[in-house]
Amino acid sequence: MLTRAFILKRDQILVLIAKDFKLKYNSTALGFAWSLIVPIFTSLIYYLVFGMIIRWNVPNYLLYLVSGNFMWQFFSNVILMNGRTLRSNAVLLKKTSFDRRLLIWGTFFTESMHFLLTIPVLIGIMICYDVSPQWSTILPNLLIIFYSLTMLSVGLGYAYAATNLYFRDLDRIISIVMMMWLFLSPVFIPISRVPEQVMWAYELNPMAAILCTWRDIFYTPGFHPERFLYMAVVSTVVFCLGRWLFRKLEPRFAEMM
Repeated sequence: MLTRAFILKRDQILVLIAKDFKLKYNSTALGFAWSLIVPIFTSLIYYLVFGMIIRWNVPNYLLYLVSGNFMWQFFSNVILMNGRTLRSNAVLLKKTSFDRRLLIWGTFFTESMHFLLTIPVLIGIMICYDVSPQWSTILPNLLIIFYSLTMLSVGLGYAYAATNLYFRDLDRIISIVMMMWLFLSPVFIPISRVPEQVMWAYELNPMAAILCTWRDIFYTPGFHPERFLYMAVVSTVVFCLGRWLFRKLEPRFAEMM
């Protein structure tokens, strides 16, 4: 029975992913390639501004920038896309037999496929800079990143999707919050530029820890287990709170459409 339920949910998620891809790329000339073109061009714009005009004194800055921006785009897209996923699937919300949580997970897996497409680009830039990973540390870094990023983005996706049905102004607010969060994270601004007196507050940002751990693979190969507990605890708490809020507001979803 458990296996049958799992297979059913898996198939439903696959249908949702196919539907998202069809809606997003069906009428475009380049199709799926846009998922790679957009983060590359935004990275090039940031590189022009911060790498050539402002000129941060950071070794291999293009690799630093691209690795951070690709990760941020994935995280940001999961949250922002989930803000619209319930409204765009109004028909499914009215079916009591459908597990609405799958809409949130469907968005996550759709964006995960986009993110995987960027990995070869990062590897290519690593080769250009002659940067080699520490193979013994890749697995633990990837495991904690995968867990923390999944829990954090899906938890926030739960909360945003549910509350956005009740407060329609939330779209504008979240756009501003995500922009602020971008500049408060080490995406294109080096963490070494953060003043020491506010570093403690900066490090409370879970995306700062996730991005630094991500760069331990692609930018400055290393292993820093002291971050693991903080990332795991914060992301788990966010996930549980987001899921709780989603389930609390879920009975009125169809009514609020």
